[in-house]
Amino acid sequence: MNKIQEKRSIRAFMLSNVMAGLEGSIVATALPAMMAELHGIKLMSWVVTIYMLLMAVSSPIWTKLAERFEYKQMFVLGTLLFTIGSLGEGLAINMLMVIVARALMGLGAGVMIQLPFVIYGMMYQADERRRVIGNTVAAYSFSTIAGPIVGGLIVTLLDWRWVFFINIPIGIYMAFIVWKNFDLKTDHTKKSIDFAGSASLSIAVIAIMLLFQMMGNAVINLPLLLILLVVSFLFFIGFYFAEKRAVDPIVPLELFKNPSFIAKNIMFFMQYGFFGFYTNYLPTWGQGVMGATALVGGMVLIPSAIMLVIGTRNVNHLIQKVGEKKTIYIGFSIMVLGAIFLFSLPEHASIMMLFVATAILGTAFGIVNITLQVAVQESVAKHLIGAATAVNALLRTMGTTLVLSGLSIALNRTFTEATAHNPKLTTTLLNQISDAKALKNIPVNLIAPLRHTLFNGMHLLALISGLLLFIALFVNWLDPWKKGLE
Repeated sequence: MNKIQEKRSIRAFMLSNVMAGLEGSIVATALPAMMAELHGIKLMSWVVTIYMLLMAVSSPIWTKLAERFEYKQMFVLGTLLFTIGSLGEGLAINMLMVIVARALMGLGAGVMIQLPFVIYGMMYQADERRRVIGNTVAAYSFSTIAGPIVGGLIVTLLDWRWVFFINIPIGIYMAFIVWKNFDLKTDHTKKSIDFAGSASLSIAVIAIMLLFQMMGNAVINLPLLLILLVVSFLFFIGFYFAEKRAVDPIVPLELFKNPSFIAKNIMFFMQYGFFGFYTNYLPTWGQGVMGATALVGGMVLIPSAIMLVIGTRNVNHLIQKVGEKKTIYIGFSIMVLGAIFLFSLPEHASIMMLFVATAILGTAFGIVNITLQVAVQESVAKHLIGAATAVNALLRTMGTTLVLSGLSIALNRTFTEATAHNPKLTTTLLNQISDAKALKNIPVNLIAPLRHTLFNGMHLLALISGLLLFIALFVNWLDPWKKGLE
């Protein structure tokens, strides 16, 4: 593979992250029209959930398959699955077809988001790896923010089905570019595939992530939660024993004997938990508390994406001056300042204050994310880079899911207390206060107390999420920051 082929391949890998990132956020704009046409409101949550679940659990499996059957083949296969799923979703005539297609897309996205980072770990040394990963993460971040805007334009000008049809030519082009240009020479294992480990891990993770999601519901189904808890526990135990016996385990247990690897994953878990808070709740803060329109509320996250690029571009220089551990201290400290800034905002603050907050947080996220991404790979021996990267991706997703579920519980409790104190406030009205169009249906005398209730909820979530950052700083202090040896 010459330099021109390498650049083409890297651009295709970045495009894969853009596509998967867009798909995760663009679907929200298609859901109302999709539900209206296919009469699937009761199954709407599964459109999002099945994609996220299969993307998360398939990452370690795809990585292990790539080690056996080559990275290029698995990347192309995953991309084609994503493309076929897009075609199926665009042609869907009922909700069952939509969910099956979303499942295929989730499996494909597990390759498209995860495998490029493993490949970067194989191809590049630390400094160059940080640069390439930084560009990829920045592209992904921009795509998730652009998703609702692009989706809104497509649904308005064309039809909701084109939100998915547009993936088809891009997916085919991307698979063709990688097939023709990419060639990474690695030693392929011919050991038996760890089917028992793959199956038990998948079931355990799906059960625990569904458990986390359902805990955030306003009405909790306790028996079902207990069943999911028992299932996840039993299959995690089964996974442990399967990996102990496996000739080539999907997740080598020796990873969890590495204190530096564990510490960095805990920091990632905390960081992505906080990231989930500010990317999911700050637009609601802007719309529901400050009275911004949906367009302006969505734009609140744009400074984060811009400053993330600036943060990633300066990481190498910062590491050369102060080292990796101090760079993480600096990044998390900036993040803490952003959290304190949010918590200190008065109820009637200008929407511009949220733009300032996301700019601060984006800078910090760029610094921390890229440094930790490379550090996770460098904390293990080279032959474990694939497994370490896959486990890290899985834990990041679980971190976001778990923290968002906890925040939902806290927010629902705030709403329950407010409605008990003032019977005129209802959950329906609290849901409508964030929608500028629905605002005209709310009695004028209730708008202020509804916004005050939502403001109290946002403040509480900022406090809870900020505490995660202090845990991350403490874990960084404990981290020995040792490099892996081959």
